[in-house]
Amino acid sequence: MTRRRADSISESSELSRLVEFGFSRQTVDRLVNAGVRSLRHVLLFNAEELQELLGSPDTDLPKRLINTARELLAEAPSAVTARERIEVISKMPILRTGVDGLDQAIGGLRFGASHEFAGEFGAGKTIMALQVAIASISQFGFRVVYIDTEKTIDQYLSSQLLRNMCSRFNVDYDQAINDYLLVFNPATVDDLEDFIKLRLTDLVINSNARVVIVDSITALYRAQFRGGREKLAERQQRLHYVLDWLRRLTIRLGVLVVYTNQVMTSPTGFIEVKLPVGGNVLAHTVNARWLMTRASKGKGEGG
Repeated sequence: MTRRRADSISESSELSRLVEFGFSRQTVDRLVNAGVRSLRHVLLFNAEELQELLGSPDTDLPKRLINTARELLAEAPSAVTARERIEVISKMPILRTGVDGLDQAIGGLRFGASHEFAGEFGAGKTIMALQVAIASISQFGFRVVYIDTEKTIDQYLSSQLLRNMCSRFNVDYDQAINDYLLVFNPATVDDLEDFIKLRLTDLVINSNARVVIVDSITALYRAQFRGGREKLAERQQRLHYVLDWLRRLTIRLGVLVVYTNQVMTSPTGFIEVKLPVGGNVLAHTVNARWLMTRASKGKGEGG
């Protein structure tokens, strides 16, 4: 066994337990090298995805992996009573955003759910997302993964605005940027999807990252699926896939997901209405949506 293989398996003693159930060390090593280091991570995949990840022709292998992980974690699929579900929901943390109108209206943003803030450029979506990040660090001490698809956050990371935001929420600025705020800049849709399935999920499970912000969720898909309506179905399918992975994190791991989104103008009779892009795929996936508008057309503050 090479040094790399020995290290990768020793890094995840939990996955090493799979060897006791008849799985090869090669299978365990492939999982770890791909970024899957826990049984809980295994359960986030379906059988087809695991087979693709392992590059195995054995169609039974991923199903056995999932069933074994369920057995070891005692997490067989089961229904609960409505009362039990209400109790689970009531125990989910709720983040007070610091935006008084929003907090008063809904109480805050609930963990285990996804929230979308859509608006045109200058509506303050990125500032809102940053405020959610700093508020969550202050209230819960969770790490925040900020997925920046538009290179928008860079101008704020060393700004006085972010320092003032930290001061408002009693968060040490240096500690926030050194330890709690993690930033990822995907260049392509493939980068985004691979990061969410593997590295992001590992951060959630093993590094106390309980807040995920995607700013913005539709930017890469709109830019990289060109060609008009003939590419629309493929674009929406790929968008739906990444949304579904984030949905899995909310359901199984209680993560708070925040999306920012762009808007488009939709003519309706004699007026024009601003609607979030992403179509029904996005509308049917997020748990709560808000449309942000600019207070003044003359202001060019953060997108």
